[in-house]
Amino acid sequence: MLEVSGITQIFGGVTALEDVSFRINRGDITGVIGPNGAGKTTLFNIITGIYTQTAGQVFLEERDVSGLPPERLARLAMVRT
Repeated sequence: MLEVSGITQIFGGVTALEDVSFRINRGDITGVIGPNGAGKTTLFNIITGIYTQTAGQVFLEERDVSGLPPERLARLAMVRT
């Protein structure tokens, strides 16, 4: 299970993501769609530890993995290529 709760990301006064929340259960197939600049890549960068979010939390199997570096998340099976 992957859960994103209240994710907000601000870059120098520009809000890229504001209060994004969702839950994906094991076995679910989920897509993220939106126009250029909507924050899709920023969201994936937060989930995989490339960026540390301004606010909110990321949970993997109910464990708070917010702010963990990419190498630690890779050991938990969250990898970005």
